[in-house]
Amino acid sequence: MKRAFLGVFLAAVSLAMPLGRQPAAAQTDAAPATRDGSGDFAFEYGTWRTHYRLLRKRLANDRVWYDCYGTSQIRPFWGGQGNLEDGDLQCPTKYVGGLTVRTYDAKTHQWTIWWATKQLGIVPPPQVGHFDDRGTGNFFARDLQEGKHVIIRFRWTHPGSKPHFEQAFSADNGKTWETNWTTDYSRVSPSSKGVWNAVAPAGDGHDGFDFLLGTWRTHYERLRHPLANDREWFACEGHSSVTAFWGGAGNIEDGDLHCPGGAVIRGVTVRVYRETTHQWQLWWGTTASGLLTPPQVGAFDAAGVGIFDAPDTWHGRPIVVRYKWTTRDGTPYYEQSFSPDGGRTWETNWTTVYTHESAPVRSIR
Repeated sequence: MKRAFLGVFLAAVSLAMPLGRQPAAAQTDAAPATRDGSGDFAFEYGTWRTHYRLLRKRLANDRVWYDCYGTSQIRPFWGGQGNLEDGDLQCPTKYVGGLTVRTYDAKTHQWTIWWATKQLGIVPPPQVGHFDDRGTGNFFARDLQEGKHVIIRFRWTHPGSKPHFEQAFSADNGKTWETNWTTDYSRVSPSSKGVWNAVAPAGDGHDGFDFLLGTWRTHYERLRHPLANDREWFACEGHSSVTAFWGGAGNIEDGDLHCPGGAVIRGVTVRVYRETTHQWQLWWGTTASGLLTPPQVGAFDAAGVGIFDAPDTWHGRPIVVRYKWTTRDGTPYYEQSFSPDGGRTWETNWTTVYTHESAPVRSIR
């Protein structure tokens, strides 16, 4: 659970995919990879105590470090081609609830790593990279640090099956590096207390998606040609499992769609509630594209109707994408609509009906 800045960053989507999305762009210095690295983060699955050391000032020739301590729980999705780390850290002057989402691209053999906090949600750019044959993982992104252009490097190792993380910055395009963050993990019992089994404050809106927790059969109907005066719909069937993290202030939906012609989409939605804005961010992704941007942002009203919007493009045309979440006869119901005129008119092009298969699950296990 890391990122370039303690004070920077995800939100929420359903398995209802915004049809016009593009993969999140990220400049990286990751070298090409050819080996299958889909299982490279398996060493981190489980429940951990964490010890963080952070450099007080970055790129300032500072030598003063301070310590933070926390907990983390890491669980896979997509059969191991993705994983979610839910954790926290207690520092001398602040407490941070954090989240990491990692997705693997089987075509490029690269991992993409997104980090988030409960205050800020997910903030791009993600890190991109891979592990080598010796078990060292390097992941890179270009970013700004106090107005300076920097390359950020995440480095993962696991000597003696003990995960170790380092973050370093380079202000000279990779010639020199300054390490400013390290984390060491010690395995503990799954029953240990952490942010994943904490209870979030009641009444602030963080529980808006509680109705969706559990395991579901899903029925999708999609308009074949959005914004083309088309009336031809087709159906897909699937399954979804929705589990909570951050004491219910976030959730992850892992599922699939089986569509006509044998097409199968494996998707994930990460929904994060930002305490500072009282809004949800909804991020949708697939095994083929990873997480897609921009996220949907919005909230539930007093009647339990959730509206989430984002600007986007459809075949080069600027549009607004709207997600609408409700329940019908106690069953979750989702609609996606496009507006080509700034929200004056809307065309619904995707609906999803959920049928319960099991009781709600409150944490990723």
